[in-house]
Amino acid sequence: MDQAQSQTETQTQSDSRKRPWFAAVLGLLITGLGQIYLRRWLRALGWLTLAFLVGGLFVPETVLMDPMQASFWDAAPLLVVGAASVLDAYVLARQHNRQIEIQEATLCASCHRELEEDVSFCPWCATETPMKPDE
Repeated sequence: MDQAQSQTETQTQSDSRKRPWFAAVLGLLITGLGQIYLRRWLRALGWLTLAFLVGGLFVPETVLMDPMQASFWDAAPLLVVGAASVLDAYVLARQHNRQIEIQEATLCASCHRELEEDVSFCPWCATETPMKPDE
């Protein structure tokens, strides 16, 4: 196996498509977990830190000790942070998938090397490229 093929396989594994709905569901379970699924470590840490800060500064201690007895408005700041984290994870996953689609459109389907836009075959492996319809 040559170096280009092993590099392509490694890149494909790290750049696999992500499920936006799954990232959102994970974010519902724990703030920042959707970002961890997307391997956005610092962003996940930021959301978790924000949740702790908002919980400590804006949410009454009684809500944190017994959430079932709390009113909706007392817990609203934490719910807003959690909802924003879920939305962020969903949007990140969609953007990640769009970037992969763009990247795949400019790579050869056979050898996975980069192609120029107007070629009818891959100059590396001579595989024909699908023709784009005239616009």
